Amino acid sequence: MAIVVFEDDEKKWSVIRDCLREKGVRDSGIKRIDNIAQFVEIARKPIDLCIIDIRMPGVSGGETRDAGVELLKMLDYSGLQRVPLLAITAYPEEARRSQSAFASRGCIIYDYSDRKTWSQALDIFLAQSKEKGRYQFLLFTALGKERDAYLKVPGFSEESVQREGLDLWETEIDGQAGAIILLPRMGIINAAVTTARALELYSPAVVAMSGVCAGIQENAELGQLLVADVVWEYQSGKWIKDAFEAEPYQISIDQRTRLTLSKLLETTGLISQFEASFSGTVRPSKLSKPKLAPFTSGSAVIASEKRLSAVKSQHRKVAGIDMEVYGFHRAIEICARSIHAFSAKVVVDKANEAKGDELHEYGCFVSAAFTLHAVRMLLSETKE
Repeated sequence: MAIVVFEDDEKKWSVIRDCLREKGVRDSGIKRIDNIAQFVEIARKPIDLCIIDIRMPGVSGGETRDAGVELLKMLDYSGLQRVPLLAITAYPEEARRSQSAFASRGCIIYDYSDRKTWSQALDIFLAQSKEKGRYQFLLFTALGKERDAYLKVPGFSEESVQREGLDLWETEIDGQAGAIILLPRMGIINAAVTTARALELYSPAVVAMSGVCAGIQENAELGQLLVADVVWEYQSGKWIKDAFEAEPYQISIDQRTRLTLSKLLETTGLISQFEASFSGTVRPSKLSKPKLAPFTSGSAVIASEKRLSAVKSQHRKVAGIDMEVYGFHRAIEICARSIHAFSAKVVVDKANEAKGDELHEYGCFVSAAFTLHAVRMLLSETKE
């Protein structure tokens, strides 16, 4: 749960923070903003609840002023219109002047001196926000063996639960709660629908998809870890008699996420580090450097050179091909929230007649280990 408290007064801040602690909110989930200029620290970040003081200084150490309506506008301009608001003020006269503006936003202004009332209101807001902020990160897999691979990563633990019709393994990374969701079936539609539903239910800060994929001969090696840079659906287009005219719509990952992942992929010995914990018997014949790469998805498994050639014609550097990545990223693109999101899959075949599953255990494990490592880094950025 992520709660932002707009409060410049030290005494009021201490009282509100202690009240939140008493109600079970962790300190890591409480962010204080003590002046308007500090708003940039939360702009476009996932927030579950805002507690607002209608009187604050513009800058640190400045004179306090009536800033309630200004804060409402800043929240709206930052794409945070749907964040629940609770206003607590020690200035009843100014509260009356701002009442209509706050009421139009669905926010009630409470008198700070009446702690019993605003504390009870907080109970309701926290109950509503608890489910929304239950998980800081969500991971998705299409196959049971892709999720089972996490059990073999050192230090990983899970609790299997079912919530809102989703198959979840609850887990933690550095004390932050998350879950691994198994799709009900493979495919773009299942990936898109399940991802969209989970995002709406839980509002995570980081989401990722792990697993295995096929690789394009010239641009990927067996056993190579591919992180999707740009993705599209290869079957989007129009059939004219026996000819197919492709019309792919591409999605790129967020630039902030891309930069963090590209630096991580530069780490010397990164894959060797993960391989050291792999207990399986089959490994690729050589280690290949992991990379960011173009990725495409479709609704059917490809095991044909002829069909693959049509896919390759859509992008000369396409490296990975699977059945879910595009649906996953499309759901994120339209969720209207700024979150870290990526897909990381290991090449286990070349989508031709020689398609096999010898490298599946290896691919699932390396992908899972990398995903946990990358999510840990991205979570640390959301705290900053």
